[in-house]
Amino acid sequence: METTRQTILGILRRRKATVNDLTEQLGLAPATVRRHLDILARDGHVDVAQVRRRTGRPHHLFSISEAGEEQFPKHYVRITNRLIDEIVALKANETADCNGPELAELVFQKMAQRLAQQIAPRIHGSSLRERMRATTEALAEEGIIFDVEESDEGYLLLGHGCPCPRVANGNGQMCAHDQRLLSTLLGADVTYVEPSSVGLEGYCAYRVTEAQTEGSLSSRTTVV
Repeated sequence: METTRQTILGILRRRKATVNDLTEQLGLAPATVRRHLDILARDGHVDVAQVRRRTGRPHHLFSISEAGEEQFPKHYVRITNRLIDEIVALKANETADCNGPELAELVFQKMAQRLAQQIAPRIHGSSLRERMRATTEALAEEGIIFDVEESDEGYLLLGHGCPCPRVANGNGQMCAHDQRLLSTLLGADVTYVEPSSVGLEGYCAYRVTEAQTEGSLSSRTTVV
């Protein structure tokens, strides 16, 4: 895909935007931005909604579509292999009384635990910033991609390009295990944030602050 259009999709992964928004961020003329958006819309990579304002003409708000999201790399094979490994390793006494949702919860929990065990030795740093960088780099290798934004209250971890958004959508299990995994690796307090509450569009967002409990840094080596 042409680089400028890929950049536009990258912006729209984080938040919806108007032509003016994209013009400011890209440093391009409005006509050029519209031309790229027309191509993206034609290919089904962006959705557009008309938003009415109190005064003046309505404006168009662009967002990335599911087809547009698929233009970004996904680590489906690695995630699938991890899930299969955990399913195969299940013992009869672990699953005897489990219904479907409980079985899914168990598999996600075990996958998060194993991932924490493997990644934790790589997370070093006395500051939260250093641990944040090491953690996001390690998780990126697993296809778990986070952007980091600083805020007055600490940090925001913004998860974009979820490897399995159809599963994650409306399914709190995956987000809950991501939250525990992050808390364990960072040695910090991690809370889920509704993306729309911070003006962002994305599959998941977490607020990260320094842990309030003693001994939290050593807990990074403790499995969730």
